[in-house]
Amino acid sequence: MSRFPRKSLSSRLKWGQVRRDRESPSQRREGVLAFAGEPAATVELAEGVPYSAAIAPQQLDRAAIIMPVYNEQACIGSTFDAVMAYCQSHPNFQFIFVNDGSSDRTQQILEQRIADSQTEQIQLRSYCDRGGKGHAVKMGVYLANTDYVCFLDGDLAYSLDHLDWLTAKLAQYDVVIGCRSLVPEGNQGLRLSRKIAGKVFNSLSKQILNLPYVDMQAGLKGFSSKAAKEIFDRQELIGFSFDVELIYLAKKLGYSIAEIPAYVSNSHATKISKVDLLADSIKMLRDLFKIRWNDWTGRYE
Repeated sequence: MSRFPRKSLSSRLKWGQVRRDRESPSQRREGVLAFAGEPAATVELAEGVPYSAAIAPQQLDRAAIIMPVYNEQACIGSTFDAVMAYCQSHPNFQFIFVNDGSSDRTQQILEQRIADSQTEQIQLRSYCDRGGKGHAVKMGVYLANTDYVCFLDGDLAYSLDHLDWLTAKLAQYDVVIGCRSLVPEGNQGLRLSRKIAGKVFNSLSKQILNLPYVDMQAGLKGFSSKAAKEIFDRQELIGFSFDVELIYLAKKLGYSIAEIPAYVSNSHATKISKVDLLADSIKMLRDLFKIRWNDWTGRYE
């Protein structure tokens, strides 16, 4: 019998589903090869990039992976196939696709694939009106009932292989974030416009929010269940800057934060960027001041 009971789409979204208590760090590391000092193993990512990490032969803790999707009919079939293959070797992982009001066939394709696969490791949550990526991730997190809660871009901008290191690091840290800047310059796979926008955003974040991280918007992050509960309960932003709000909240609440390299897939690197440097920079600046204002006015308490 599967460890992940199937939930209907009418399941109530409440944090009572998320475990409220966590074991001590020493208990969490039991049965898991702890990351300490130099990496102890080398993993080959899907793009053929060698990736060093300390990964247990079989991760014992359960993990829910939230995958927000919006109008991804062109690639959602290949994403689902990759997830299915990954599930075969990771029976303790649960994947929750969140369809953020897609107007194409994304929902229908996922519904059919899930029905054909007859697996309970993959679920779908759909709603009609688009709420934004931050909203989609939050809805998926509310459905999770696992030791770790992670999210990954639905177009697999970062391959599923990253999840092994992400969850292994969560054995020692409360929050783990993917960082493209930890990848050698030639392998980052980012267009110039994205690099410029990222540098502008991170520079503003450091000045306004006093955050030391060089990359806060890679769609690859993980949380312990306790950290996820406290952080996502306080989340206010649902759009472009929701990632930085999550990190700000993690720091404010005193959670330990670690980074891992995030390799951008070749297919994602060739996508046409929708970044508008001027308009998006103004939105980012507004959001950063909103985060600071929310903190000053006690909305995060």
